[in-house]
Amino acid sequence: MLLTTLSFVAMNVSIRALAGEISAVEILFFRCVIGVMIFLPWIAKNGMGVLHTQKFGHHAIRAVMMGAGMMFWFVAIAALPLGDAIALHFTLPLFLIVFAALFLKEKVDWSVWLATALGFSGVLLILRPGFQEFNIAMIYVLISGALYGGNHCITKAMSTTESPNATAFYMNLLILPGSAIALPFYWVMPQWHHVGWILLIGFAGSSAHVCLLRAFRYADANVLAPIDFLRLVFAATAAYFLFGDVSGIMTWVGACVIFMAAYYSTWRAQKLDQQAKAQAAQPASAQ
Repeated sequence: MLLTTLSFVAMNVSIRALAGEISAVEILFFRCVIGVMIFLPWIAKNGMGVLHTQKFGHHAIRAVMMGAGMMFWFVAIAALPLGDAIALHFTLPLFLIVFAALFLKEKVDWSVWLATALGFSGVLLILRPGFQEFNIAMIYVLISGALYGGNHCITKAMSTTESPNATAFYMNLLILPGSAIALPFYWVMPQWHHVGWILLIGFAGSSAHVCLLRAFRYADANVLAPIDFLRLVFAATAAYFLFGDVSGIMTWVGACVIFMAAYYSTWRAQKLDQQAKAQAAQPASAQ
């Protein structure tokens, strides 16, 4: 999970470095091209059988949601201090709780809903409507968080049959056509000083995606969440030294509220899920 966190920070810093010089569509295109290429040696070594899937439709829906989510995220990073953007993006687990309850029919009690509502109140601490100039990029971050949350919900539903590598490969492969169609309208010829950042986006993005999938396979989300909070610390520190970004005290307060609410909601939801599974197994064992 620490490697996931560092990879996300490296990718986000790289995107911020290219902001204003390379379009979000172009960044998305290169990120997916490199993402596909990274998995080609793995496919060549193990054969096309590793790409066998029972849920291609799920992969397609993930690609649409992730493609749109990344576009909103890339645009937002260019317009906001990196710490502010990541703080707002911690709403992702809150959206996941809502979607899992609605679509996966996971059991959620009143305390989880209360914590989720408290988490979204942390968003208001960061946005501070009426006390600072409104920036539409903050809404883009929340839209991205919702799309990522929906994506995680789908990933959870397909994790029993799909491997992390195949899931990451299909995401990159299926996003490519849409980004390629839009590319001519936003194309800017990359300069040599852009190449390193572009490569880092592709490698770090794929590394983060695969490591995250593997982390969730081997550990519970509530165990991994504290490590993920380091993403804000690392990114805010890097953005300060590289770009002069400074996040206000209310951003940190709001981020802590969102994070603690998301942590509790995730922990409690998992406990309820474990209890439900144990209760379901009892009649079967009694027979």
